[in-house]
Order: sequence, then structure tokens, then C-alpha cells
Amino acid sequence: MKKIAIVGDLPLWDAQPEPSQPADAWHYCVWLSALRKLLDNQNQYHIHWVIPHKGEVRKRVIETENQTFHILPKSRLTIGLYSGYLYDTFHIMNELKAISPDLVHSWGTENSHSIAASHYCGRKLLSIQGLLTACAKRARLARFERHQAFYEPYTVRRFGHVTTESPWAEERVREISGKSAFYHLEYAVEESFFRQDRNLSSTPTCLYAGTNAPVKNIRTLIKVFSSPRLSHVRLLLAGIKPDDVPDYPANVHPLGPVNREGMVKLLAEAWCLVHPSLADTGPTIAKEARVMGLPVMLTNSCGSKQHIEHGKSGFIVAPYDIAAMQESILQMTADAQTALRMGAHGQQECRSKLSSDTMMSKLMEIYGNILN
Repeated sequence: MKKIAIVGDLPLWDAQPEPSQPADAWHYCVWLSALRKLLDNQNQYHIHWVIPHKGEVRKRVIETENQTFHILPKSRLTIGLYSGYLYDTFHIMNELKAISPDLVHSWGTENSHSIAASHYCGRKLLSIQGLLTACAKRARLARFERHQAFYEPYTVRRFGHVTTESPWAEERVREISGKSAFYHLEYAVEESFFRQDRNLSSTPTCLYAGTNAPVKNIRTLIKVFSSPRLSHVRLLLAGIKPDDVPDYPANVHPLGPVNREGMVKLLAEAWCLVHPSLADTGPTIAKEARVMGLPVMLTNSCGSKQHIEHGKSGFIVAPYDIAAMQESILQMTADAQTALRMGAHGQQECRSKLSSDTMMSKLMEIYGNILN
């Protein structure tokens, strides 16, 4: 049986023989947890998860029937950034040598995982979760993010095989490295978003979910809702605190941090989702909204546009086109029936493409292509 080593930020509770997700798990990459469960049901490969974790003092190994979890010590982010992740690379590379996998699959370019895995001499695959290089071209990054972005081009160029979750993301990676073989892999939406029915609020309501980072383009969105044209439409800002942005209009309501259960409820009640980002490889919230049956407004400067048919299930606009954004929102919130009809357009196709089973099937196909 061939061995695959997956290097990534799998939460430690998923490394247990019977994983039990705690209530505060909502901020982790849900697709990795879904993948861990799905890999238990395959018998083509023996899976070795390599998980650097800063709470560990020494290596631990947990074995289950089909998967083995190697939990390694990890340096603090600051030390890692300024030392080229030498400490993490040492531990990860030692473990990979001991495992001797037929394929190393690394998730994300924002941490030490991919830098370390890029030094592996055998077959290796990189899955892009976000591209700080693309963000840096479009908005100002925080100091730590600028240091993380410094390593990204070097890392990406060392992988011969790359998966991206959107055509936009593939275009951005090709700007860094055009020599890799590319695969389209949609990251699955968590199951709770498939089970919730819509229950629209009595007032036309748009939802934004994300951070206040400049790349998210929140200030443009607030300008959009400052217009009298949209005074009757509420904008809920999940993840944004009241003091993050000064001078909110009366119809804009910051909600602060929201867990996954709360997000499901907000999406069920919202009439539409708005995501004005300047650079997202495949915004998860947009996928969750489409799975639940919401129309979505995205900019043409980010991924996930493949799940929106312009004018039918949402709108794709330029990131600073305030008039186009206002018109899109007015159309999506014209009345409740319009919001439901637009959200239902193409919903079943989105559900099929973004299911865990589809992700698993595609990943097995990618593994087979690379190994054979």
C-alpha cells in the first residue's frame, strides 16, 4: 500500500481514533477535518498526517486503522518568520524521511508546512488555501503577513503539482510559477450548511462575513450602504467589531465574532451575501451561501465566481464600482421571492460540486494521476 504524507494544520482533536469536534472549532479549515473523516473510509493508501503544533514539546505518534498522526513541535510564528522556519523544517523533514512517503501533500503557503515540504526530494503536491502574494499587490498587508508573503514565491516554485479551488486562483499561481501541473480541487463545505432551510428576515438584509483587513475592502462596502438608495436595507457585518470602522451608517450593524452555528443562522435569515474582496482564492463564505441558496455579490478580483451566474444567482462586479454594487444589492433585495428565486438558481449544482464526497473523489483522482 502506497504512503501519502499530508502536512497541514489539522486540529489535534481530529488526530484521535474517535474525533470529537469542540464547540470553539469554527475558525479552523473545515475541509481538512472533513478530509480526515473521509480518508478513514478508503483503502488505497496509508495516510500519514504530519501536524506541527506549537503546544508540543516532543514528537507524538497516534495510530488508527487507516491513518497515522505525527504531531511535532513547532516554533513561535515570530521566530519562524525571522529564521526561515529552520526549526520547523528540521522536524518536518526528519519525520518525512522516517515515513518515506510516495507523495507529500502540503496544505497552504502561509505557514512553515509548505516551506519544509518543498525540500522533500520525492513527489509532492501543494494545495493553495490563500495567496498573500496576490493580496500584497492589491492591498496593504500587516507586518507578519508581509514576511509570510516573502517566502511564498520560492515555496510555490518548488512544487511540480498544485491544486487551486478556482480559476482565478490558478491564474494568480501561474503568475508565480507557470511550470507546475495544475488541478482544480473544490474544498468541501461543512455539512451543517447543507441541512439548514432558508428563513428570511422581515427586513431586507445583506450579510458580510470576514475580517477588517484592507484586502477585504470593507470601507467600499460601507460607502455603498451609506447611499439613501439602500437606507431600507440592513447590512450585517459578521466578524467586524463596532470599533473596527468609524462612523457606521444607521443601517450597518457590526456583529463581532460569530461561530459556525451562528453563521448558519445568519445565512438562513439573510436575503443575500456581499463579499467585496480584492483578493480571495476561493472565499469559503461565498460557497457556504450558495450551498444554502443565497444569491451572492462577488468582485471580479477573487475566486468562487464559478458558482455564480451573473444576473441569475448573483452578481460579479468591479471591486470599487459603488454604483454597480448598489444596483446589484437592490436587485437581490427587491423582494423576498426574488431573493429566494435567485438563491435557488444553480443551487443543486453548487451542492454537488462542494460536497465532501466530491472533494474526496477528486482528490483520489489527483493522487492517482501523480503516483501513476
